[in-house]
Amino acid sequence: MNITQRFALCFMIGAAALIAAPFASAQDGMRPVGQITFTPEPIGLQTDVFALRPGDRAIRTMRIEARGGTVDIQSVRLVYRNGESDRFRIREQLRPGGMTGIIRKQRPGPLREVEVSYIPQGRVTLVLRAGAGPVAPPPPPPVTWNELGCKSVGFLIDRDVVNVDSSEFYRALRLRSTGFDIEMLEMNVRFANGQRDTYRVNAIIRSGERSRPIDLRGERRRITAIEFIYRSLGLSTRKTKLCVDGLQFARAEALDDLEEE
Repeated sequence: MNITQRFALCFMIGAAALIAAPFASAQDGMRPVGQITFTPEPIGLQTDVFALRPGDRAIRTMRIEARGGTVDIQSVRLVYRNGESDRFRIREQLRPGGMTGIIRKQRPGPLREVEVSYIPQGRVTLVLRAGAGPVAPPPPPPVTWNELGCKSVGFLIDRDVVNVDSSEFYRALRLRSTGFDIEMLEMNVRFANGQRDTYRVNAIIRSGERSRPIDLRGERRRITAIEFIYRSLGLSTRKTKLCVDGLQFARAEALDDLEEE
């Protein structure tokens, strides 16, 4: 091979090396010199309201769940039916399926709505979840006693009868005096089915005061008459007023619930 041929061969080898160099570097990994990151446009603070249905206004605990996207929960405000409100700072980021911590009511009374402030990161659905557990029962009715009848009693005799005109069922009786103190010894109660029961009282009923409740035997009873056996604590020709009150069956159940609490 002469000099000219050797020069041409060297030139061809060098050119081949220059052409193959970029492909070799691609195989080894090139140093990055820049990048582009795609992000959605920033979305500002949003405020929305969960309007509660009448049957859901008694809830006491709640959580907020994110569905289909990510969201930053900023705060929650509980608005009560009377217009009062409680605000809670949350500052939690929720990913799809995530939920906030438990939010608890701070006041009694039903809620009207739940207001939430948040920053969504794209499309997202917020779900308000009420605390699990049985629904709180309504409060029991106020415990009241019905007046069954009164009798003006003197101190020349020691026995009187009050006739009861009522179709209601009762579970307890209570006595009260207006005028003078009375020592109540015994009480005979006649029921609608003809049965009679005797209850030993042995208590002094001060004027203007009431006796302790006297429970009737049986679950519930309809009363037709009450006979009192009493004794005067003083000598007088004046009379005093003796009244008897009855606790209705339904209200008696409410009283039992209050005593258990």
